[in-house]
Amino acid sequence: MSGALAPMQVFRDIAVWPTQAFRMQRATGGPDWPDFAGQVAVRHCRNGAAVDFAPVPSVGALERIGRPCVWGGVLVLAFGHLVAERLTRLLVSLRERPDDLYLFTTQPGWSEANLRGYVWDLLEWYGLPRAQVRVLNAAVQVDELRVAPQAEMLGNVGPSAAYLDLLAAHTAARGLVAEPVARLYVSRSGMVAEGLGGHAGEAHLVAVLERLGVRVMDPRRVPLAGQLALYAGAGAVVFAEGSALHGRQILGRLEQDIHVLQRRRGRHVAQGILRPRCRTIAYHAVVGESLMAFSPRGKRRPDHAMAIYDKAALFQAFAVLGVDLATAWDEDAYRTAAIADIEGWIASRKPRAEALAEHRNTLNRAGLLPPGLALSPPKSPSLSGPAPHFEG
Repeated sequence: MSGALAPMQVFRDIAVWPTQAFRMQRATGGPDWPDFAGQVAVRHCRNGAAVDFAPVPSVGALERIGRPCVWGGVLVLAFGHLVAERLTRLLVSLRERPDDLYLFTTQPGWSEANLRGYVWDLLEWYGLPRAQVRVLNAAVQVDELRVAPQAEMLGNVGPSAAYLDLLAAHTAARGLVAEPVARLYVSRSGMVAEGLGGHAGEAHLVAVLERLGVRVMDPRRVPLAGQLALYAGAGAVVFAEGSALHGRQILGRLEQDIHVLQRRRGRHVAQGILRPRCRTIAYHAVVGESLMAFSPRGKRRPDHAMAIYDKAALFQAFAVLGVDLATAWDEDAYRTAAIADIEGWIASRKPRAEALAEHRNTLNRAGLLPPGLALSPPKSPSLSGPAPHFEG
C-alpha cells in the first residue's frame, strides 16, 4: 500500500448486526452496507479481496442510535488476528473522529463482559476510551456511521508510508520509553504442550538463550506496554513463528533486524507487513520433522502442527546473531523438554489411530519417541497416501 491515507466514508441510516456466524476468521454480520457486494473498501479484506459475509436481517424494530458512530470491526479472540487485520482502521478513525461512539462486534457466544484483557489493552493503547466502546449483542439502526479503510491486511498487504508516520507519531505521543536490549527472543514455550503449534523442546532453547545472555520474552506473561518497550529497544528480535509477530506491527519503523524461526515450511508470515518496519527481515527454515494437526472434521490445521527442530539449522540461525548455542546446549535436557511437549501435544489433540501411528514413525525417525508410545506401523494409509484424520 502506498500514498496518503484514504479518508473515512460516511453512511446514513444503516443497520449494524452482531456477528451471526464465525468460521476460520470469517464473520457474517456487522454493517449491512448498501450494495454490499460492491463495498469492498469498507468490508473486511485480505490481500485486497473482501472475505466477510452480509448479515442476515430479521424482523423487528431496531434500537436507533442518533449519536455519530464509527465502525470498529470484530473483536476476535486471537491476538494476532486482532492486531493484524481487525484494528488497522482504528488510528485513522480516531484521528478524524476522536469523540464518536465506536461500534464493535465479537465472536458468537462472547460479549463485552468477557472479552480478554488484551483486547482492552489494545484499544487503550490506540487511544480509544472504554466509555466510547459499544460491543453489540443486538442489532441497531445508526443515523450516521463512518468507516476507515484497513491500513494494512493479511495476505502481506503492508502499510503505506503515511500510516507508518501515523504510528510513529502515536507512539511518540504515548511517551513509550524503549528498553534497550541487543537481542530479544520472543517465545511460544509451553504452547505445544497445550495442543497448539510450535517447536517441541523450545523450553530448552529458552534456557540456553538465557544462559548466553539473550533476553527472552513470553508475550503471555508481559503486559502490552512492556512488550512494546522491548520491541522498541531491541537491536535484533527473533520470533518463534506465531501471533506475537503481529505485536511488532503495533509499532512503526525501527532500525532493527527481525528474524523468524519458521514452524511451517515455506511460510513467510507477516513478511510484507513487517519488512517496511525494520532494517532487515530473515526467515530461518529450522523445521526437521513435523506432525500435522487436524480439526474434528478432518481439515488440516498447519497452525496447530508440531515442529521438531533441525538443530543444525537452528544453531546456524543464531550463529548469524553471534550466539553459539553449542556452548550451552544439553542434548539430554533438550530431549526431556521435547518429549514433555510431544506427550502434552498428543494428549491434547487426541489423534485417531492411523494418525498416531504415523506420528510414532515420525518421532522414531527424529529420535524423540516417548517411552509410552510404542512404535507400530500405520494401519492406513501409507506415509505417501492421503493425509490421515486428526481429532482435537
